[in-house]
Amino acid sequence: MKKLLFGLLLGSYGLLVSVHLYAGGLPGGGSELRLLLTNLNTLNTSFQQTVYASDGTALQQTSGQLQAARPGKVRWQAEPPMEQLLVSDGETLWIYDPDLEQVTIKPFDQDLSKTPAILFIGNLDTLEQSYTIYIEKVYIEQGEVVNFSLIPIADNSLYEKVTLSFTGKTPTTMALWDSLGQKTEINFSHTALNDPLDPALFSFEPPEGVDILRDE
Repeated sequence: MKKLLFGLLLGSYGLLVSVHLYAGGLPGGGSELRLLLTNLNTLNTSFQQTVYASDGTALQQTSGQLQAARPGKVRWQAEPPMEQLLVSDGETLWIYDPDLEQVTIKPFDQDLSKTPAILFIGNLDTLEQSYTIYIEKVYIEQGEVVNFSLIPIADNSLYEKVTLSFTGKTPTTMALWDSLGQKTEINFSHTALNDPLDPALFSFEPPEGVDILRDE
């Protein structure tokens, strides 16, 4: 089965169709979401990503490690059997497929409405110009969980809806629904916030002998 790449970085693809999704919560959560994200300068977390078809069938599951740092730096390492590495230094995005012996090099898209990774690593000045934001608070034994639903304002957005959940100040889950109704859910665990990260994590030198594809 063809690999489904990390939706936070690469966006979605396919024909645009209308998918109506319940936002959840009350409008007006932009200021609270911005405060949580602005105070998040680095993120180092394990992840488990599951992609679901529009009927809820699980299509693919991957796990690995995610590191992110403001401004604009991210590293996504998926473990075997779906091994894959995505690295951005804020300007260039490298996508390395070891099993294909192939590296794709492309500009990193800084558009907040098209690249939800910017929520973790980018400029948030246009947050409420890019999304209508809803907030819902739930109280559980571990504490307060705050759920944000982000509905893109632009008609040509690649996503119909993005949700982001926090327990305290820690992000725990992110989910994205694309224009075909597929859902990508990413659960974070063993998360460290604002710890120093090695700058070398966000640079990449293609291994010798691999095919290099440039997407300008």
